[in-house]
Amino acid sequence: MPRPKFEEQWRQRFIQRGTVCQDDADIAGWTRSGLEARLRNFQRLWPGDVPGALWLDVGCGAGSYTRYLAEQGVSPIGMDYSLPSVGKARARSPAAVTWAVGDVTQLAIRPASLDGVLCFGVMQALSRPEQAVAELVGSVRDGGEVWVDALNRDCLFTRIKQVVARLRRRPLGLRYDTPGELSSWMRRHGAREVEIHWIPILPARLQGLQPWVESGSFRALLSRLPVLGSLLSHAVLIRARV
Repeated sequence: MPRPKFEEQWRQRFIQRGTVCQDDADIAGWTRSGLEARLRNFQRLWPGDVPGALWLDVGCGAGSYTRYLAEQGVSPIGMDYSLPSVGKARARSPAAVTWAVGDVTQLAIRPASLDGVLCFGVMQALSRPEQAVAELVGSVRDGGEVWVDALNRDCLFTRIKQVVARLRRRPLGLRYDTPGELSSWMRRHGAREVEIHWIPILPARLQGLQPWVESGSFRALLSRLPVLGSLLSHAVLIRARV
């Protein structure tokens, strides 16, 4: 089945980034501060796993999350559809880490064979993310975990961008999802205990304030007031148990 034009355009962009860029953030398509904020939030929320547990980081880019998993004692596989990115990830990582070239919409992974899977920075480049969610959930054994992030469609800043794009008659160029959609897809394909975590990420010029929006008091406020969390969070992180 031919790849949708939107997805093919992003595939070529990521291959090009993996070819010409060197920094992890540049390869992933984030600012350095944006990637660091995302990684910190995952580190804070992820409970870890037993030594040697098998985890997949699909859409691994240059391997930022894959290396973190390895540092925590699990056995990670880093996978990306950009061969140049995988090559750079392998070159800057411990020799024991396994790497593969693959696509989240057609995972070459035996069903129910993983202890956990991450898929970060990928949904915004897909036209059919539910298919990817089904692949992710299906790859994890009973009791395992699925972690997915996405750009939040309900964020106030995103809504403003949507209005401006309509007025200019230009597409946004990225996919934005709602936490409700992602949660529903996960449950539909067999996940349970779905958790939503708001990830407010400030622009690079306001990074001096980023520690404040990551503080415990601010996170507690967003958790108690989901509507506020939805309006103020650029991204959303979903954790589900299968």
